[in-house]
Amino acid sequence: KPAALSASLGHRAQGTAGASSAGTHRAEPRPSRTAVTYPQVADVTSGLSYRQLGSPWQQGCPSDLSTPPFEWTAGENTVAGHVTLGGSVIDWHALACSGPLQPQFAYAGPAGLQAVATSLLDAIDPAFYAGVRHSRTTDIDQATRVSGHQGWEIEFTMEYPGGASQGLTWTTELGAVVVVDRGPTQPPAVFYVSVPASVGVHEVDVLVDSLAISSTQ
Repeated sequence: KPAALSASLGHRAQGTAGASSAGTHRAEPRPSRTAVTYPQVADVTSGLSYRQLGSPWQQGCPSDLSTPPFEWTAGENTVAGHVTLGGSVIDWHALACSGPLQPQFAYAGPAGLQAVATSLLDAIDPAFYAGVRHSRTTDIDQATRVSGHQGWEIEFTMEYPGGASQGLTWTTELGAVVVVDRGPTQPPAVFYVSVPASVGVHEVDVLVDSLAISSTQ
């Protein structure tokens, strides 16, 4: 995965000895360079922050995604294209959204992170993708840490075998769900990202790798 925010751009040139009429030369170190920083989406409700992607991405989670059992309190999105559903043409977004885990997803502590992440994805699938015939495969299902907090990440691929008949100009979409424990007095933080191939699926790893979470008291 591309480590969006952890990689420093300060590198030293590798010295290679080469013979010439002037003798053997050693490469001089390059001047140090400042690590790149990026604008951030800061979700004060969930405690999460992550990279704000450049244009055409804009701040805000699409409002129609905040329906029970989901509450998205920050995010970013861009329109990837359009899809015909029930005779209406609607926008289809590439998006990244965050918020607190809702009580419907029973959470009893870090030992339940994988089960909660799985249940969350199983609820997201019919809620946000049911309008287009699709199949889902799991690419990553693993424990993770965000700013030292225990978490669980599931990365998945959606395939749309008949999507063109509804106006989709892409056949696959990459997404991820990350659930992060915030301690016994706070609900876990949830991060959900989904990006059609036409927009650039590498953005999924860029966003996941940029995740950070504020400490809770």
